[in-house]
Amino acid sequence: MKKIIFLVFCSLICLLNLDARAQEGEKYKIKPSEDKSSPAGIYIPENLNDCFTELKRMLSPELIKEMQAGAEADMAKYHHGLGMWIRNNWGLWSGSRLKTYFNNLEVRHPDDMSSIILDSLWRTLNNKPIKLEEQIKYYQDYWKKVKEQKKN
Repeated sequence: MKKIIFLVFCSLICLLNLDARAQEGEKYKIKPSEDKSSPAGIYIPENLNDCFTELKRMLSPELIKEMQAGAEADMAKYHHGLGMWIRNNWGLWSGSRLKTYFNNLEVRHPDDMSSIILDSLWRTLNNKPIKLEEQIKYYQDYWKKVKEQKKN
């Protein structure tokens, strides 16, 4: 009888754990707006403010709250997940209008673009100034140093 109770208890724990994992997975689901005219069939924002609007719409409220509650430096943990999704699906590696927007601001690398988007989202969620020019200068200075190091 003790074995049966133990097995039932273990089964319940496993079911609760699976349910918690399923709910956790829901938090990270991305639900982009459709746009049949775009190559990927999803809406690609035009500029940074448009990115915020689309991200707030397509991300779960739980994920938005998690981002808002964390520190700005914590946004780096989304670089390989959400950031990669942004780079690949919003055409930052190809010629999308969002890439053109960033190129016009002298931001050339898709990793830099997605980092600016994510850091600026955090700042927006926390009512902080975006300081876009400062962010752009940070990446421009970085690439200047890389170029100088390659020369030497």
